[in-house]
Amino acid sequence: MTHAILIRYDEIGIKGKNRPEFVRRLVENIRRATGLSKEEVQVEWGRIYLHPSGDPQKLCDRLAAVFGVKSCSVALVVPHELERICEAAVELARRAVARGARTFKIEARRSFKAFPMTSMEINRAVGRAVLHALPELRVDVHAPDVTIEVEVRSEGVFLCTERIAGPGGLPVGVAGRALLLLSGGIDSPVAGWMLMKRGVAVDAVYFHSPPYVGEKAKEKVLELGRILARWRADALTLYVPPFTEIQVEVSRVAPPPLWTILFRRFMHRVAERIAEQYGYGALATGESLGQVASQTMENLACVDAVTRRLVLRPLIGLDKAEIVRLARAIGTYEVSILPYEDCCVLFAPRHPETHARRERVEALEARLDVPRLVESALERLEIFSVTERDVSAVVASPST
Repeated sequence: MTHAILIRYDEIGIKGKNRPEFVRRLVENIRRATGLSKEEVQVEWGRIYLHPSGDPQKLCDRLAAVFGVKSCSVALVVPHELERICEAAVELARRAVARGARTFKIEARRSFKAFPMTSMEINRAVGRAVLHALPELRVDVHAPDVTIEVEVRSEGVFLCTERIAGPGGLPVGVAGRALLLLSGGIDSPVAGWMLMKRGVAVDAVYFHSPPYVGEKAKEKVLELGRILARWRADALTLYVPPFTEIQVEVSRVAPPPLWTILFRRFMHRVAERIAEQYGYGALATGESLGQVASQTMENLACVDAVTRRLVLRPLIGLDKAEIVRLARAIGTYEVSILPYEDCCVLFAPRHPETHARRERVEALEARLDVPRLVESALERLEIFSVTERDVSAVVASPST
């Protein structure tokens, strides 16, 4: 009797000819997240098995943050012999009784059709063995205290009693790369998380405005990057262009109600240049339609007009309460509410324009040297490689 971690996936299973690529990427991300070797990961049709030398429970906790994983279980593995199956089921039932279980259910699945018993026959035989060994237990097929799952597969019989839920979705990396405009607020980290759940490899750009915004604000964003890197199952690259000069110049030529629109147009210009240089297929933001005055259809269209890149807005139909719930669930909320505000908050006008006219905005920008301001920000660009445990400055260009 040995142990293994059984990993289930669902959405990947309905893919067609590209299914092997999705599974390959999922295995790659699992290995990154867990540090396991190739020899410790076994891939079979519809399942992935881990055979770790370390604590399997800790690995299950780590797998709960790997996109593409529907659920995982620590399983006992036995040969295709009824006696050994019953022994393993009794062992799992004993553990459940020690935790207070009084009712149980056997739930068998037989994908290995060469095994001589049907699923119902396995249920009855294993159930009888458990009742004989533990007469204090009784069967409850509707709401049991513990369900002993028995999976009969060609590579062995796997028995488990607990499913640890994963985040589901698609493996990060199968849907391309996007550059997230990451602020220190609640919304943009959630937007990045939602894109990663759909298989997008997300890196981020944060616009920093010293001396109006201190180093604590940048440290806050780096901390958000560390949290997102855990879900990414890989290092997250954070680009930090200086934004002070742009904000000062915009505030010199434009009335305050239009500051936010002009700032965002410059952010998209700078982000697009970074995306072009480092191979990102789209930009992404945490904007939600109508959540604040600047996020109206007219204003979003006015901002999008400066870039040819696709702009993804995964939060567009969510309200603030929904976004906050997600932020709490993924672990970014407590960091996002730290009192270190980003450049947009500090320069936010009291009465922002809600229906910006593109012609007026472009007329104001004609009074600025837009190419020079963009180049100046790019020339002083800082790049950080952010992992769950560490942050390091990048001198050379990150690989694409």
